[in-house]
Amino acid sequence: MDDMKAHYRESSIASLARWTLATEPAYVSDLALRQAELLTLDSVACAYSARNAGAPRRVAQMIDDLGSKPVCTLIGHSGRGSVLDATFLNCALVRSQDFNDVQFIQKDGKLHIGGHCSDVLAAALSVGEAHGASGRDVLTAIIMGYELFRRLRDLMPMDSVWDGASAVGVVAAAMAGRILGLDEQRQANALALAMARCATPSIVRYGELSGAKNMVGALLAREGVQLTLLAAKGMTGPQQVLDHRWGMQEVFAPALGFERLWAPVDDLFILRSHVKTFACIGTAQAEIVAALEAHRKLAGRVDRIEAIDVIMADLPIIRKQQAEKPRLTPSTHETADHSFTFLPAVVLMDGELTPRQYVNERWAQPATRALTAKVRLSVSEELRARSPEAMPCQIRVHLTGGEIIETECLYPPGHSFPDRGLARAPVEEKFKMVTTDVLPGERQSLIVEELLDLRSKTTVAPTMSLLTA
Repeated sequence: MDDMKAHYRESSIASLARWTLATEPAYVSDLALRQAELLTLDSVACAYSARNAGAPRRVAQMIDDLGSKPVCTLIGHSGRGSVLDATFLNCALVRSQDFNDVQFIQKDGKLHIGGHCSDVLAAALSVGEAHGASGRDVLTAIIMGYELFRRLRDLMPMDSVWDGASAVGVVAAAMAGRILGLDEQRQANALALAMARCATPSIVRYGELSGAKNMVGALLAREGVQLTLLAAKGMTGPQQVLDHRWGMQEVFAPALGFERLWAPVDDLFILRSHVKTFACIGTAQAEIVAALEAHRKLAGRVDRIEAIDVIMADLPIIRKQQAEKPRLTPSTHETADHSFTFLPAVVLMDGELTPRQYVNERWAQPATRALTAKVRLSVSEELRARSPEAMPCQIRVHLTGGEIIETECLYPPGHSFPDRGLARAPVEEKFKMVTTDVLPGERQSLIVEELLDLRSKTTVAPTMSLLTA
């Protein structure tokens, strides 16, 4: 038994488990807690915006068909569900519209999409609600989860065939174990079990996109929570899942340094988490702002447009996304909200980008297709240098007669700056915009007030109970 304990203490999973459970002063700073509250409000907004979307609707129907223990809130729905079903549905809701937060990371000296940490945020809310956790405990688990997500992503090589969502199940397990107050050995088992189930191929996010892109995070989050609940009851996991060549070393590269997973916390990754104020891919947020300004200057002269130049930062991820042919002429919602050609075209026509722009396969309508075909994509190193921590965009609309309308956006309104975090106004405005048809104004204000003071709640359950239809 002593030898087994020594072996357990020496594994990478054991070191990671201690790190996920550790008390960390940075997690309870006012700035970090405020950022976590804002991102929680934003995630709830995203969940409400997707209450009628196809993927989460199917999940909700499945829950109804199978039955579920009514313990946790199903956001935007009148019923309740088990902690696993709530994790599954709420995470699916947050992710479904590709409206949730986005993180950028440095890879090989270039800015790159790091993923969407809030894919898994709702798991912490559901576990916290089910187990009577305080608001502060849930928020600190979320902050730790964001930090772990970044560290796991840093261990995935740029040319990896594995998708960044592979980190989600491990993060869900880590957050759940922290909220449940597991000891180090049970937490190590939870992480080991989740690690053994997390690998996701990158094909879910490229080419002709399917519903899997927006569902894989919810599936992994549910799995992570379930495995943590099993570990809490004594289930063991493969402790050498990181250290052995038959483990996860093809997903998380040991050459990049597993010790980085449990290194001391310096700058918090949650403070580099940006809110999408528009329902589309994170790399197009500045493009939408520039297109909105161009629409105002255009003043209805859409029929006079000859060409639309979209100039973006010269980054590998931008070049890769610009080159993907299915996105140039989208045929599904999943490719339309990732399309650098459709998005500016529809914004120039409508002067907005909301879920309405995806109704009735708008991307396939002749007028939209005609304008989309006039978009020309390019990149600029000068633009990248002017906004090195963001995904900036310039737009030039060429009109008949030679007039050119020029606009640009270096930092969209949802950009988070590490020294001050997110601005409150865009997050609150987004929540009220997406919930205006389902919640009365007084209820909207109450939810905003409750979620932006979540740190003071002795239990999150009453706040969660407000998040129904």
